[in-house]
Amino acid sequence: MARSWRWAAAALAVAATAAFAEADLKPFQGATPVLAGADLQGRPFDLARLRGRVVVLNFWATWCEPCRDELPSLERLQRARTGKIDVITVNFGEQPERIKAFLDREFVELPVVLDRDKDAAGRWKVGGLPMTFIVDAGGHVRYQAFGERKWDAPETVAVVDKLVAEAPRARR
Repeated sequence: MARSWRWAAAALAVAATAAFAEADLKPFQGATPVLAGADLQGRPFDLARLRGRVVVLNFWATWCEPCRDELPSLERLQRARTGKIDVITVNFGEQPERIKAFLDREFVELPVVLDRDKDAAGRWKVGGLPMTFIVDAGGHVRYQAFGERKWDAPETVAVVDKLVAEAPRARR
């Protein structure tokens, strides 16, 4: 009896932290904006090609201290969920040389899509940095978050895992 009570209490705690994280992540209203362009290596990128996978999409810049501080947690989230999600970063208006130097210096290995003219940020209504969106496997933005956060915190991971679990099995 005591073991089932502990299990129920643990399950309730996990559900409560996931609910807290969902409340902290703002629901996204509207259609998913287009995100297409080139990555840091000059290869074409199109968010639509990632349909069938959960995507964490982060707008950032090297000069943005909160952006720099949260990049390691995004990288840890990606590593912990390799094969299940994609973490894509979108650089806000900087030159590739500056971005590459920063990534090399900080040992960050996340993919970077360039938004040199800030058109993508405009379409996504990025009002400040960092700004992050979580896109479900159907290609719909489900959540948005403004400001720095720990993307590998258990309550945030629970939200991402919930979206992964909702993804059609055939597309994983």
